[in-house]
Amino acid sequence: MLANRLWGLPNYLKHRITYAASECMNSLVARVIANARGLRTFRTLRVRVLFFLGKLDPAV
Repeated sequence: MLANRLWGLPNYLKHRITYAASECMNSLVARVIANARGLRTFRTLRVRVLFFLGKLDPAV
């Protein structure tokens, strides 16, 4: 498994950036989608995703 990922090691050592934040966000979106059964429109799903990821102001 490590041999398949050796190409990315110099990039990590140079930039110190991982995919952990994007994988976490993807996990949260997947959880919202799994709990969103019964929503009728994509707009409603989008609003829920933005709300749970903290990008939507509930006062608006």
